[in-house]
Amino acid sequence: MKLPKIKGAPLIPKPLQWLLLLSPLLLLCAGCHDKTSKVESGTENEPTDRRSRIRLKHYLVEGQRLYLENCSNCHQKDGSGLGRLIPPLKEADYLKEDVDRTICIVKYGLSGEIIVNGKDYNHEMPGNKELTELEIAELVTYVYNTWGGMSEIIPVEQVRQALKQCGDKQ
Repeated sequence: MKLPKIKGAPLIPKPLQWLLLLSPLLLLCAGCHDKTSKVESGTENEPTDRRSRIRLKHYLVEGQRLYLENCSNCHQKDGSGLGRLIPPLKEADYLKEDVDRTICIVKYGLSGEIIVNGKDYNHEMPGNKELTELEIAELVTYVYNTWGGMSEIIPVEQVRQALKQCGDKQ
């Protein structure tokens, strides 16, 4: 590739011309390589291959959108709940105890008394029956990765199995 000569400009040696042309490409390639490992990232369960990390990020983005649309009015954007009326999701022992139960609650709702972090709550939660299995997987993935101490996807197959189990009880 020949570079055009500009009148009055200093001459640039050919090797340097190539370096200047290729440097943006080299920088781009260097930025694509992820050198972090499980230990460096700080989370042992965090996906290590690029495809899994991208998939997890997709679930988290969609899950956050679904959470903000369907859950945050009551549970608040930060998962803190609403006083003694609506339980928190953030640091909630009830949430951490059973992912499948949470899946069922998202779909079918909940009524009756529950105890979260030692406090009684007895306010009915409506279900989100219009959500698909994939949307529930994304939403629950977001909730557990944000407030439940997880760093992984809740798979659609787990949602399907959980809904089959609790759907039989509905």
